Amino acid sequence: MEINMPRGDLRPVQFTVTDGETAPELTEIYATFKKSFLHPNFLFQKRLSDGTIEALGEGSYQFTIEPEDTDGLTYGAYPFDIEVLGDGIKQTFTGTLTLTNEATHAGNEG
Repeated sequence: MEINMPRGDLRPVQFTVTDGETAPELTEIYATFKKSFLHPNFLFQKRLSDGTIEALGEGSYQFTIEPEDTDGLTYGAYPFDIEVLGDGIKQTFTGTLTLTNEATHAGNEG
């Protein structure tokens, strides 16, 4: 999964989890964003258990990258993974969040 967006923007991200034909019952989902996969600390994280990942039904889920999640980061690529856990399920999907520049900065708005 690739996410490209200007730093400091608001971006909803939707994804679907199925076991082939049906949506499995999940107990937790983590979407974890880091400087590198080897870095011990995450930059920000979204979770099903704390409501920052929302179940939309039929195996679809959504989280939102908030402006404060990326405001302090430099432009560039950041790895992330989405780990899904359930009864007999533990799967991880990886991706890259690429933060780009923009012409209209927060100070230019309003």
